[in-house]
Formats: sequence, C-alpha cells, structure tokens
Amino acid sequence: MKKKHASLLLAAAMAASVISGCGNSANNSAAETEKTETIAAAATSAAEETTAAEAAEDTEKNETDEVVIATPRDAVQGSGDAYYCWEGAYVWEALTANNGGVIDPWLAKSWEHNDDCTEWTFNLRDDAYFTDGVQFNADVCLKNIERWGHGITSTYTTLSIEKSLPNLDKMEKVDDFTVKFTFTQPITTLEYVLSDYGSPMYSPNCFDEETGVISDYAIGTGPYKIVDHVESEYVTLERNDNYYGENGKVKTFKIRCIPDAETRVSALKSGEVMGLADNGAITMDAAKNLCDTDSSFEMDSTPSHMTEYIMFNDKNEYLADKRMRAAFNLATDRDSICSVIYGGLLQPAYSFLSTQSTFHLDIQGTYDMEQAKALAKEVLGDKTVDMTMIIRSSTASDYNCKAVAEYLKQVYAELGVNINIEIVDSSLYKERQQEGSYDMTLTVFGINNADPTSTFKQYFASEGNSNKTLNYNYYNEKIDELVAKAPTIADVEERSKIYDEIQQELFDDSACVPICYQINVNIHNKAITHYAGKTFGVGLPTISWVK
Repeated sequence: MKKKHASLLLAAAMAASVISGCGNSANNSAAETEKTETIAAAATSAAEETTAAEAAEDTEKNETDEVVIATPRDAVQGSGDAYYCWEGAYVWEALTANNGGVIDPWLAKSWEHNDDCTEWTFNLRDDAYFTDGVQFNADVCLKNIERWGHGITSTYTTLSIEKSLPNLDKMEKVDDFTVKFTFTQPITTLEYVLSDYGSPMYSPNCFDEETGVISDYAIGTGPYKIVDHVESEYVTLERNDNYYGENGKVKTFKIRCIPDAETRVSALKSGEVMGLADNGAITMDAAKNLCDTDSSFEMDSTPSHMTEYIMFNDKNEYLADKRMRAAFNLATDRDSICSVIYGGLLQPAYSFLSTQSTFHLDIQGTYDMEQAKALAKEVLGDKTVDMTMIIRSSTASDYNCKAVAEYLKQVYAELGVNINIEIVDSSLYKERQQEGSYDMTLTVFGINNADPTSTFKQYFASEGNSNKTLNYNYYNEKIDELVAKAPTIADVEERSKIYDEIQQELFDDSACVPICYQINVNIHNKAITHYAGKTFGVGLPTISWVK
C-alpha cells in the first residue's frame, strides 16, 4: 500500500471518529449549517478569549492565592491504594529519583555496594521530616519497606518487596541514618529499581503496621501536604513550610478531578482552572488549537514514560503464530499515525521501552504492507477472520486512540482481519482482560521506575503476573532465559546488553506492537508561570503567579 493510500485511510478514520460524535439535522441545508456553525464558532471563540484574558488580567496575585489545576483522574486514590496519591502531588518522596534517565539522590543522599552487588548500603538524609513532625531515619525507612510486604494493590503500579528489592535476604539498620540490604543474587541497578514509585516513604503514624493501609491522609516529607480531599472531586494541597529543600512558590493548590475532556477544557477557557495536567489531560491537537486561537494560553510538552501499544491475546490461534503478529507489525504505518493523527508531535515506536528509559534500545522498524499481506495469507489463507480490539474509554478519549483504532481497522481489513472495536469503561476493561474475552488491546502505559527487569518479567515471562492474569499468554523460551539471566549479571554494561537482547527479541518476535512514544502535554493560563511538565504531572513547587 502506498503512503498516499495510508494517509487517505488516516484522514477517513479521523473523519469517522469526529462524525460518530455528531448529531443529524435533516431540515438545514449544508450551506446553512456551515454558515450557522461558522458564526457560532466565531462568537464562542471571541467570548472564550475575552473570559480567559479577563482571568489573566484579574487583580494582582501573590503566593497566598490558590492555584487550581484540573486532571482527568483523582490525584488521590485514597486509603485502599498502596501509594494513596500520585507522585505529582509532591506529598511523598522516595529514596532515589529518576530525572530523565539519570538517577539522583532523594531521601537517600548516597549509596554503595560490594564487588558482586549482593550488599547495598544507603546513607539517608538527616534533615528530612514528615509533615507530622516525625524525622525520617533508618527505623522509619525499614518500617516502610515492611509495609510493602502486605500486598496492598494500586492503580499506579505494583508495590512489593519482591519488585523493589528482588531476592532480598535481609535488611538491617547500620545506624540512625544508614540501612543495609543483603541479596541472595547480585542486583546491579538497585538505585534504578528504587526510584520514584519503587520506594515511597510515609510517616509510620499514617499507616497501620499490621495491614499497611493508610488510615487517613498520606503524610510525607514532600514540599506539599494534603489538607482536604473529597473523593473524585478535588484535593487541596498546602505548602510544607518546614521542607528541607527549596519551598514551593504557591501556598495552596487545589487539584480538581474532571474526567470529561470537554469539561476540563471549558474550565480552563473560563478561568475556573489555571492549568491542565496528568497523562491525557488534553489532546495535542486541542492544546495546539487553543494556544493558536487564544494568546492567554501556553502549552508545554515534555517527553513521557508512556508508550502506545497493541497487546495481543496469544490464546487466539492466529495470534499465537508469529507470522500473524508480524503482519500486524508491518502493516502499522507509525510515521503516518504520528504525523496525521498526532500532528507530528510524537515519535514512532518500535522498542518496548520508552525513550525515557536509560536502557532504551533505538530500534528502527519498517512499514511494508505487501510483506504484511503475504505473511497474513500464509496464516489465514483466503479466509477472513473476526478479532475484537478492546480499549479503555479514558484511553480512547485522552490519547486520541479512537482515531488510531479506526485507522487500524481499515488497514488490518486488507490482511483479512475484521476488527471489532469495543470501547469499555475501566472496570469492564479489566474484567475482559482477566476473562481473556478479547483478541487485542490498544493501550497506553509506562514503567514507573528506571529498571526494566520487573516489567519485562511481568509482561513477557511465561510466568509473569500480567502475562497470565491479563491473558497476554505470551511464551518465548529465549525471553524467559534472558529475563532470568539479567538479575544475575553484576556488571551494568553487560546487563544493559541483556536488556538490548530482550528488546530486540520482543521486536523480532512481534510480541506486541509499539506504535508511538507519548509526550506530556500540559497547558496553562499565562496568569501563572514556570508551569513545567515532569515525568509525573507538572512541577508544582516551581509554579507561581505572574507578578
């Protein structure tokens, strides 16, 4: 298929996606409708620009004035969640931080290990205090790690001792601000594994020692603290004036949960909120259009740890065949998807690990429709088969995945596969995965710490938890061997080569179809400044009102 053909299909898919959300009017001519819509759009645009400008030119603001930000999901998941709130709330902190692939000290100020990487010693900060006055020290650190062993689930990622401290033999307090971990096998990248969501620390006063459940509000050492929360509505964050580092510029933030995309954008236009944040808060084309039509707004885009994928259920007899998966891989024109649907702002993806991973392997694949058709014919013969693609509803709207799915449906039809797209809510999506009642998913996700070992194991090892419970049912003997081998390699460079092998094998075997590397799109009213995107959300401590 020619590139022109692919672009036409993409345009048709996007048009279909838009049309599916429109009503019909039998009484107006096309010309009258267009005229009416043009006048209405102009009036609405002028009104919205005036409102936003007025919000930006309101009375002079200072640090005591609250800044309101909107996100698609509640920034606080609550007591039943292992993390309680997302990292972007700046409430809790971890031992180490992943800053664009560079591991920096956080609550641990330094670390060292023995020659074979079976003993690691972490030197902790002695000036960090939780917002309830408890000092962070070795005892608190070890209590938190014991909490990870209680099996508390999370919507963010798995928190467990086995994931964060694999093959742990013992942990001990060396002195008040030093802890030591001993492992039965070498672990060369522990500082990566413990970064961010790998080692959250909370005051022992806020969680039950027996269950690990956070009883009231999470209490951390971060630059902000939770002072009010109404589930699925908002959370209010107040500056921690006793923070050991640089204080936040704004005294109070309110982060509103607005799940509906149109309502979020309307709130921004009206001045109800000053910015949008979090994964999928606004589509790139919507943000760009708003900034182009209203000078009151500014967009910030930064690389994300999130990647868009097609994941297969290999229980399907055809998808269990490597040739069929390869056909889908070759038929996916990533360049056209990135340029047409995503406006040229995203990069085509071929490697499973995102570009934000230290261990990302730069794989350059190809688009070859003729080869794809040939492989599909080897598997299907002259048959046409039906396959179901499920998409979580929030993913479909927040990442423009509906348009991508409509395009892929048309393309894959040329392979002899009739794709039935089903967009379902989160609970049904999870249920369908656990039941295995789907053939493929179109999804967006990322890894939440800097070491990929547990992620490779989780998704692609034959006994991996997600591989089994989410019914990917992937089996590759070489992957099993490499995933088992990686943690035993003491030398970081040699271990990195194992990660390269894993990524290359996943690509060669078409274990999944990475489509594009996402970016964080954050937009804000120019009444505030230093609204910079981070790996998780935006940098709240740097935000300030424009003087």
